[in-house]
Amino acid sequence: MFVQLPLKIGLRDDACFETFVTEKESLALAFNGLQSALTQPGGSAFYLYGETGVGKTHLLQASCRFITEQGQASVYLPFEDHSLPLIPDVLTGLEQMPLVCLDDMNGMIGQAKWEVALANLITKSSVQGHTLILTGAVPMNDWDIATTDLAKSLMTVLPIEMQALVEKEEIILALQRHSKRLGFELPNDVGNYLIKQFSMDLQELLAVLKLLEQATLVEKRRLTLPFVKETLNKPLNIL
Repeated sequence: MFVQLPLKIGLRDDACFETFVTEKESLALAFNGLQSALTQPGGSAFYLYGETGVGKTHLLQASCRFITEQGQASVYLPFEDHSLPLIPDVLTGLEQMPLVCLDDMNGMIGQAKWEVALANLITKSSVQGHTLILTGAVPMNDWDIATTDLAKSLMTVLPIEMQALVEKEEIILALQRHSKRLGFELPNDVGNYLIKQFSMDLQELLAVLKLLEQATLVEKRRLTLPFVKETLNKPLNIL
């Protein structure tokens, strides 16, 4: 029986392949392999793991967006969203979908019913020639697996370790790609200024970028360094 989710989960506007930046060559190669699996599906399964903020959710939603733009269907399930009615049966029948993305799914490990449902999904998706992408915080070798079903099925899953950007140039490039998608250009001097004033954390910088986007729309001005300094030095209006 195919379980229909009653809620529609939206994708972030900035979640696309064009805005994803990586420094490591090995991750770039794995990323290309993931894109190839979406373009020429062959029953591949991937597990993206790493700390919060390294881009796991970004890649899942970018993959869903890519598949949708190709006229195909996908499912994205965020397991950390406890408002969703997520039970093991929700995985039943999902192998029919060209792409299934399970975000933050480490919580199901160690629970026999979830593990059996996940093992069946991995195996059946492979047989159907469909793509499955999982994400979590820790390597699969650290999983405390309760069933042999899941242990066997994981042999076909490719693990990909994801890491945060640490080079300033790559962080600025990521900001520039996001700003371009938002409809404005971010000069290098503005990128350097934001890093100096805030941090090297991309998620924090993207939050600042959203504020600057709103300011450019209100003021109808380009994102220059003087404008950024003026905007960020203004006191916050609290209603």
